[in-house]
Amino acid sequence: MRKDNLNSEKEKRTINIEKMIRDIEQHFGNGFRPYVLRDLKRFQIRKIKNQLEKNEEYKIKEYRDELTSVVKIFPVGKLRRLAEQKAQEVIMKGTSEALPPMGAFERFIIHDYLKDREGIKTESFGIQGKDRHVEIQPVFGRTLKKSRRRLIK
Repeated sequence: MRKDNLNSEKEKRTINIEKMIRDIEQHFGNGFRPYVLRDLKRFQIRKIKNQLEKNEEYKIKEYRDELTSVVKIFPVGKLRRLAEQKAQEVIMKGTSEALPPMGAFERFIIHDYLKDREGIKTESFGIQGKDRHVEIQPVFGRTLKKSRRRLIK
């Protein structure tokens, strides 16, 4: 009898975690803002991390907020695809492109992803907080021409 109770309790926890993961994935369908979870138990955090970080689509950061733990989930894959798309537009058009306002970690992901890219450079602009955004700028000269030719091929 006791073993049945343990199994049903484990199933409930698994269902809750699967529901959380579906909610997280739906949340990122609308934008780039991190998904925030509070008051999770250690095993829940570990289970969510294992599930979401498998394919490097998400990055999970853990913080302590006074007595509770806070988990922020960032859509790294989606941010990288946005950066790639905008970088190609900048190279082809030869004009700067501003990305939407983002938090510090999201901007870091964009800068880090594009740092070794030829033909462009990235800079953050705006006042610290909600207006801060990344701007992708062309670097004129041979590197821009080479990058453009690679995209056309």
